[in-house]
Amino acid sequence: MINTEMKAVKINNKLIGDGFPAYIIAEVGINHNGSVSLAKEMIQSAWEAGADAVKIQTFITKDFLHPSHPGYQYDIDAEISHEKEQEIWDFAKKTGVNLFSTPEEFTSLNFIKQQNPVLIKIAAMDFTYQDLIQEAASLNIPIILSSGMSTMEEVLRVKRWIKEVGNNQSIFLHCVSAYPTPSDACNLQAMQTMKQVLNCPVGFSDHTIGVHIPFAAVVMGANVIEKHYTLDKNLQGPDQRASMDSDDLRQLIYMVREFESSLGNGIKEPAEIEKAPKEFKRRGVYASKDIALGDSLSNGNVMFYAPSTATSKVENWDKMQGREVSRSIKYMDLISENDLY
Repeated sequence: MINTEMKAVKINNKLIGDGFPAYIIAEVGINHNGSVSLAKEMIQSAWEAGADAVKIQTFITKDFLHPSHPGYQYDIDAEISHEKEQEIWDFAKKTGVNLFSTPEEFTSLNFIKQQNPVLIKIAAMDFTYQDLIQEAASLNIPIILSSGMSTMEEVLRVKRWIKEVGNNQSIFLHCVSAYPTPSDACNLQAMQTMKQVLNCPVGFSDHTIGVHIPFAAVVMGANVIEKHYTLDKNLQGPDQRASMDSDDLRQLIYMVREFESSLGNGIKEPAEIEKAPKEFKRRGVYASKDIALGDSLSNGNVMFYAPSTATSKVENWDKMQGREVSRSIKYMDLISENDLY
């Protein structure tokens, strides 16, 4: 459903919102497992597959996770220092990749700020962290926020926080924070509820296996799709199984763009490509027996066969019925309005 009150958000030269192509984000995240070279390979692969943007995560584990956290050791192993991450940003700038990131703490946010990205992301885990959200929103660039584990009241609260710092370029993603997410937990209609309430673009951050659910989200009106990306789903890491590879990403983009091109203008009228076959696929008026000059047309001496012509159409039969023919007509001959008195 199109929200006529929606304010579109511009990222580079692309407008995000109803009436514009869905914005597809490949989320490399921490699928690189701490390898700078693998991160660059994933980023380049996702970009070449057609992603509108590629996202990573920037963090210092000890500054945002307690050692008792179940994911603490994995994040330690997957952590890339800011010094090494700079190599990734430089690579993206050199190759023209639209790269952005999610900060997990303020030091990483300041590092991201130095890269001059065109957008920034707040993770679902920080959807209740006002200080981090407002500091990120204060960059005054488009801000994307995943709303996993959140209520509508919390969504509206975050919207107010962002407005308070003067940022009117927010994009909210419906999200289910389970890896992978079963289809029956996706609740895509919640995304539609968000679209009815918020006057900004709304999308879906997907953690399901496959690309059919994010495609369904686009059909239901998602303005943005974010999905984890990998080169090999068998790599170590909690997000690999629910990630898409280059073939998946290309397939998703193909399906989304084909769907968007199929929407048309909403006017019920023949398509341009239907105009040529229209006449031979519709029925015309034909003689079901020999008809003598001066005889009147009736249901007893005509039949309706395809093809039609411009002057012989079944829909004009009511204007032809009862009129006399101006020539003799043989069985199976087409009867034109020009053949009548």
